[in-house]
Amino acid sequence: MSDIFQKLHGTTVDRFQIGRKVQTVTLTGTNTAADTVNLVDRDGNGYTADSTVFFTAYVIGTATDTAAYEIKGCYISGISGVSGYVVNTYVDSNSFTPPSINFNNSGVMTVSCTGLTGQNVVWTAIIDIVKI
Repeated sequence: MSDIFQKLHGTTVDRFQIGRKVQTVTLTGTNTAADTVNLVDRDGNGYTADSTVFFTAYVIGTATDTAAYEIKGCYISGISGVSGYVVNTYVDSNSFTPPSINFNNSGVMTVSCTGLTGQNVVWTAIIDIVKI
């Protein structure tokens, strides 16, 4: 280990962190009919970004009909909104409204999913977050 430190010490490399700050968040929620639900963790909270983040979200809704989406995006600290979009729709058996992800100025992420008439859709989102 000391050999690695000696090789990196004193170069421009020591100005940068080695590795990435990566976090995975799981959020869930259930629609009653065609309403919109904001997904939360098991404690009833959403995710709050404390810095600029890039994310990839995998969102699945299951009931009689199913939907599965991949969403990629970015939140820049202190700026409301998000630059993100659904990049893949893997399953959409009944013309679901694609889920959306938004951030407010304080970095609070909202993952919104809309259900279908006559179904209680159970939603799960696994979100991989890379902090900058």
